[in-house]
Amino acid sequence: MNGYSIATIVVIIIAAGYYYFLSQTVDLSKYIKNDQCWTNSPSHSIENDTTIKPFKVNISQGAIRDLNTRLKRIRNYATLQDTHWDYGTNADYILSLANYWQNHYNWRNHELTINNFNHYKTRIQGINVHFIHQTGSDDLAKKSTKVILMIHGWPGSFYEFYKVIPILVKANHTVIVPSIPGFGFSSPPEKSGLGTIETASIFIQLMQRLGYNHYYVQGGDWGSAIANAMAILDSKHCKGLHVNFVFMTAPNPILTYSIGSFFPSLFVPDPEERKRVFPFLQRIIEYSIEMSHFFLHSTRPDTLGLALHDSPLGLAAYIIEKFIRWSGCSNTSKIDCIEEKFTKDELITNVMIYWVTQTIVPSLRYYKESIFNSKTFELERVPISIPAGIANFPNEVSRPPRSWLSHRYKKIVTYNTMLRGGHFAALEEPDILARDVIDFILKSDKQYSHDNI
Repeated sequence: MNGYSIATIVVIIIAAGYYYFLSQTVDLSKYIKNDQCWTNSPSHSIENDTTIKPFKVNISQGAIRDLNTRLKRIRNYATLQDTHWDYGTNADYILSLANYWQNHYNWRNHELTINNFNHYKTRIQGINVHFIHQTGSDDLAKKSTKVILMIHGWPGSFYEFYKVIPILVKANHTVIVPSIPGFGFSSPPEKSGLGTIETASIFIQLMQRLGYNHYYVQGGDWGSAIANAMAILDSKHCKGLHVNFVFMTAPNPILTYSIGSFFPSLFVPDPEERKRVFPFLQRIIEYSIEMSHFFLHSTRPDTLGLALHDSPLGLAAYIIEKFIRWSGCSNTSKIDCIEEKFTKDELITNVMIYWVTQTIVPSLRYYKESIFNSKTFELERVPISIPAGIANFPNEVSRPPRSWLSHRYKKIVTYNTMLRGGHFAALEEPDILARDVIDFILKSDKQYSHDNI
């Protein structure tokens, strides 16, 4: 038996196993466990507390003084000549930003901006869930408003949406923006196992507690994964799903990546989309390098987390590097590119939310809890049947071909490729994202009316 015969047999066996895996029925009932308590406190002591309490962000002056003391003790280091961002964080940029942080940035000003929104907390499964709940002031408008839940990811926060919320509210939408458990002002779990599916269950309960029988959900990064799960687990109440980040493999990965390596146009006809998939090995290497944090977070999150937890410069360097790279600014040394995307204050404020809440460690653990969870892979096999809108931003990390998406999203109502923007679309291009969300909801509503759903 020659090598080609052996390879053929191996491919057939792998393919058979893969398609057997796909053919298995997924029992959705096991994913919703509303009685799971994520704290070490006795569950009976918290299960009856369903109150929703107003919340204001008010960081102590002692925490601000401690931060400033640490910023004064920063040690210099240097980036290698002509490497820009190739080795990670650029020293010239981050040290300059640290100087601005220490001498010019004013947290209290941004605290006021944050508190312009209506913040609340409520206890669900032992987690103190923080969320913004913003509605229009017109009582008549409230009766006809569309409700949308917007979910952030890593290394972002609820703050990403601070420019999008007013646009949507002005367009007669009610907007709810929660912090993922262990991010920002939502308390972290005290037990292992809380990932995207468990978060989806918590957010479904949040929407029920707020009294919304119908709502839309939007997300990017982890927010996209949580939104996908909500669309499947709560399709009775979730009317539509809008995402600006899609991570998925080819519908027939074994055939696509093996035969497609020789005949790529058979599997990805569009030449521009083809460049994002083939040559497959080269793209895998590039993606693995860009997503190197993914492997570290999902295996040893506490090791890195401890270092970042104790150093504001380290935390800023790690988080802001992702904002630079995933917005398309890593290939230039020009500061103009960065400052066209984000202001210094926006970058620092997002870092501050991680720093003052001490949530970098649980935010990194979220990868391990979500990825090494058999339920995550099982739910990926379930098609999404509610209306879906997909915003395709050119500098996004993952941009699967349009032809692949219909295998997962069965009712794509809008699919728009944007002229600019990247991973942090809500912060980079709030007008573009908001318009796309509004357009999606409008068209979804028309489809519901047409289909008498």
